Amino acid sequence: MYLDIQVVIRMLQETEVEEVVIKCEVIEISDAEEEEEDEGPKKKKRVRKRHVPKERSNCEHCPKSFATRYELKKHVRTHTGERPYMCPICGKTYTQLGHLSIHQLSHEGIKNFGCGECGASFYRKADLDRHEKIHLGIKPHVCEICSKSFTQKNNLVMHVKMHVGDRAHLCTVCNKRFMTRSKLMLHSKRHEKAKKVKSELDMVDDETDD
Repeated sequence: MYLDIQVVIRMLQETEVEEVVIKCEVIEISDAEEEEEDEGPKKKKRVRKRHVPKERSNCEHCPKSFATRYELKKHVRTHTGERPYMCPICGKTYTQLGHLSIHQLSHEGIKNFGCGECGASFYRKADLDRHEKIHLGIKPHVCEICSKSFTQKNNLVMHVKMHVGDRAHLCTVCNKRFMTRSKLMLHSKRHEKAKKVKSELDMVDDETDD
């Protein structure tokens, strides 16, 4: 059966045609992101840590301060007179372990540092340096009370203690006081020796009585 051409056209016009809409999603890329893509993976920036100086340790006896508590502890001994390191051979005491180690060389008779002026020899170079100042007449450590000068700082410290009457070390036997622990120890040995002699005399008296 053949349809009239006009009828076909009319039928097509009356038919609903579904409109298909294709949505395009547009993604915007910033210039900064484009640069990052061109450069490749972004590198992490190194952040420099700000160096904060450590708080210095202050001496409670004088205005001096020190970078470490160990240095402060050694310094405080110059005020207190504490000498915790004792030689097991002669009983001499020191503020520092290193000084004791060098002293122990004296019992072995080892003196590696000799004076070119007088031939005197020493266990430490520091001792030789101080000794040479005597030949040069250098006495840099001056007492603020009487202006007397010394080649060694330790001698000045001991001298000042004589001015102020600083005798912190007490003998428990006779109550006599001393400026340094080492002098107290030497003094105590006299008591021990006297006690030993007395003990021996008591033993002889006991035997005589029998």
